[in-house]
Amino acid sequence: MPGFEHELQVRLLQNRPELVPLMLRDTIGFPVPDFAHAELGCGDHTRLKPKSFKSDNVVVLYDESGRKVLAIVSEVQQGRDDDKPYTWPLYLATVREQLRCPVRLMIVCPDIGTERWARHPIEIETGGATLRPAVLGPGNTPYIDDLEKARAFPELAVLSAAAHGSHLPVLKAAEAALDKLPEHTQLLYNDYIESKLNAAARKMWEDLMATGTYEWQSDFARKYVGQGREEGRQEGREEGRAEGKQETLIRFLEATSATISLDSRRRIEECDDIGRLDDWLDKAFKSRITDADELFD
Repeated sequence: MPGFEHELQVRLLQNRPELVPLMLRDTIGFPVPDFAHAELGCGDHTRLKPKSFKSDNVVVLYDESGRKVLAIVSEVQQGRDDDKPYTWPLYLATVREQLRCPVRLMIVCPDIGTERWARHPIEIETGGATLRPAVLGPGNTPYIDDLEKARAFPELAVLSAAAHGSHLPVLKAAEAALDKLPEHTQLLYNDYIESKLNAAARKMWEDLMATGTYEWQSDFARKYVGQGREEGRQEGREEGRAEGKQETLIRFLEATSATISLDSRRRIEECDDIGRLDDWLDKAFKSRITDADELFD
């Protein structure tokens, strides 16, 4: 079942719908029709119960007249899943039927092995129709070291840092990208970047955030680092992370229409234990609970 890391990557795409067609066109090389704007579509492709089929994300592109020109179904794939070659074509067929417009499947992969697997063509009809997913992975994730581009597309800068974090210019761009984001989003993206870096790159990232030796140091870094007081910096970051995780958990429960009693909300907002909050987040994402009280069972 999807975990916290999966949901964070899904959030990267949902927070910036226009990023999906840009990656599909500029990075993967698939032709995308001219469009005036992009917005999120419904990722629930359930047609008949009792079995439900839900993709991670659907972005719908419209032209100047408001006509749908393309629907992009995007999936964040953490590893090989032999069921997906059967469910992905179903997603596309359902979205195509629902929206009555062309569709395209894009797979986002965290590692080279998953990227190679996802690129395998899916034969839908023997000797006939074949689905060839558009795949974004470490092998073709853009190298973002331009500060202005990073600030314009912070989610792309986060993905770039996760894939190319051993390069200081990429980390520098990612740090700049976090600066103007909402506080809870900064903390989530920062944690995700750190989780993807090897030991040397993580040290470089932490040094970058912790010192004032770079003239490009951002307000975000200064806010969570302090003035060189390591103890205060760590305490502030832990407190900020807890607040970010609390807000993410409550927002996720609200987005999935789960019932949240006043007591459950208070219990979440008063919890400052990062490990416990992570456990609750994982349980909420994996179990798709309908009542917040189920988190505490």
